[in-house]
Amino acid sequence: MTDVLGLPLDVALERLKAEGLAVACIEVSSRKGSKGNDARVIKTQRTGDGVTVFWARFKTEAD
Repeated sequence: MTDVLGLPLDVALERLKAEGLAVACIEVSSRKGSKGNDARVIKTQRTGDGVTVFWARFKTEAD
């Protein structure tokens, strides 16, 4: 399985699906609920014939 940690979510999903993996996504957020504009992969976990992708929003642009 390709390492997709830190990649934008859409890029990661495209790569994993291209490998024929079944992909499930779970959004993770901080308790503060910081608003972000960039969805990035923070963790992956293999599940039988697929992978679960955990992702979070990061603020990557200044206000």
